[in-house]
Amino acid sequence: MDYASVAKKILQRVGGQENVISLIHCMTRLRFTLKDESIVDDEAVKKTKGVMGVMKKAGQYQIIIGNDVGNVYAELNKLGNFSHDAPKKTEEKKEKRNLLSMLMDTVSGVMTPIIPAIIGAAMIKVLLTLLPMIGILDTEGNTYNLLSVIGDGAFFFMPVLIGISAAKKFGTNVYYAASIALIMLHPNFISMMEGAHEAEETIKFLGFLPVTYATYSYSVIPIILAVWSLKYVEKLVDRITPVVTKNFLKPMLVVLIEAPIALIVLGPLGAICGNVLSDAVYFVHDKLGFIAIGLVAGIYPFVVMAGMHHAFTPIKLGVIATSGFENFICIGELCSNMAQGAAALAVSVRSKNKDFKQIAGSSAFSALLAGITEPALYGVTLRLKRPMLGACIGATVGGLFGGFFQMKCFGIATPAIVTIVQYVEESRPASLLIAALTILLTVVVTFIATVLIGFEDVVDEEDEEETAGGMELAATVAEPLPEGKEIFVLSPVQGEQIPLEKVNDATFSQEILGKGTAVIPEKGVICAPFDGKVDVMFETGHAAGLVSEEGVELLVHVGVDTVNLEGKYFYPKKKSGDTIKKGEVILEFDKEKIAEAGYDITTPVIVSNSERYARITPVQNGKVQELTPILEIV
Repeated sequence: MDYASVAKKILQRVGGQENVISLIHCMTRLRFTLKDESIVDDEAVKKTKGVMGVMKKAGQYQIIIGNDVGNVYAELNKLGNFSHDAPKKTEEKKEKRNLLSMLMDTVSGVMTPIIPAIIGAAMIKVLLTLLPMIGILDTEGNTYNLLSVIGDGAFFFMPVLIGISAAKKFGTNVYYAASIALIMLHPNFISMMEGAHEAEETIKFLGFLPVTYATYSYSVIPIILAVWSLKYVEKLVDRITPVVTKNFLKPMLVVLIEAPIALIVLGPLGAICGNVLSDAVYFVHDKLGFIAIGLVAGIYPFVVMAGMHHAFTPIKLGVIATSGFENFICIGELCSNMAQGAAALAVSVRSKNKDFKQIAGSSAFSALLAGITEPALYGVTLRLKRPMLGACIGATVGGLFGGFFQMKCFGIATPAIVTIVQYVEESRPASLLIAALTILLTVVVTFIATVLIGFEDVVDEEDEEETAGGMELAATVAEPLPEGKEIFVLSPVQGEQIPLEKVNDATFSQEILGKGTAVIPEKGVICAPFDGKVDVMFETGHAAGLVSEEGVELLVHVGVDTVNLEGKYFYPKKKSGDTIKKGEVILEFDKEKIAEAGYDITTPVIVSNSERYARITPVQNGKVQELTPILEIV
């Protein structure tokens, strides 16, 4: 895969850098937060080679790439200076949701970024089970004990990881959040609470506030609630502390107020909520027995599609921490993952499309061996629809089998063939055989069901740039200028003209958006450089796309990263679709306020359809007035 090419096409098709508020990625997906999703052509994004599917979830535009997501993400970051933090909430209508739905969404959102750390620790635990079984590692030796600490560290100190992730999600100080988590896990606090609990006594803060006994290692919800409240405590303390004392008084008050709230109120409340959630889930298992496992296995792909699967992680963690194993969700997950892989494998075998056969095959390999199902789910089974039914049938059968023979899971590594050892029960030698047969049955039934149900094969859809004979490209690119003809682009702003390569943004300096020049404004006024129209006036007012009567497409971008001001200090005088006359004011801005806010006001002037022309060169560098020539186009 040409990662650079894929990244460039994706960025173009989501609306360019100007439309991207932030960009992060998980194990298989690019997660864009976009300014305006309505301008994105979903079909064009889906047709991009290397893209397996698109999802819109929780304000994010998610593009499924698969195992190569990290490489595409790296190339995207070369194209633009994207924020990698959770974006600030915009003032938009929020969908009304019940409390449970909001809690599950929050837990899932907080859990997602820390999944790699959890998987890393879980895989070490898998090794600790596997290596002694084959006689390589002595369970009484120092190496085993050290590896045990390494594998358990991320789980025992889970609240610290959760606190950091939650702080980013809620927009509060990361280090305050980590400090609160560390307080909850302090050895003296744990010892004091356990001692009081064993003596049937109650610890009281200030002599009258009872501190309810709860265990916070391996926990998730208590610290999420604590960090949520931290946001408001921090704001309150910031308001009431004098400016001259903020550097020492504010931190002290924040911790002094928040720590008791976390230990006395929200920590115990979170522990109760976690127990209630766990009890609710396992109530179904208690009532339906192994049938419940089959049902969970069958519907689990839709849980993944809803993005809710990570919300089960704290439930599984809590059960394993207290009982040593989990025998419900983990079994359903395994069967679901195997079924997605088997369905993709069946599609790979039966498909006549060479490219899609390869995609389906790699997706099957990823799901079966590594347990990463998004490529198979979004790129194959969901895309073709019928194979999803085959996967659900196979997963249900496998879940019923595993449940009937009382499979147990002793870790939370991603369920897959390579992690089958986490389903091995030391006192039950047959457990490995049962786990293997569960996987085999799931794969065989899914494969047969998918083949029998059939599917409509994928027909090649070439990218826009690769259509036969360049027909589509020819339709969108105008004829070059006649020999000897030239066009001069006038400056839309008064100031100091500089080469485009000196702009402190790779998207402009490397001519990713096109060739052009840049001006450091002396006045906060942008004028129309020609007769034509406003193709697009960005909602934030910081940039405008103009089209001349001669077909020159010009992007005038005021400042670097000024999209983050969200329209502050920008005053558009024209809107998208308006006709313009040379010299008309199309935009005003407060350049002093923008500079005071810490933004570079250098204004790139880009010919965005540069590919149409043979040459685009700056006329001069140095002082320019409004409507004096700055670019020559031939």
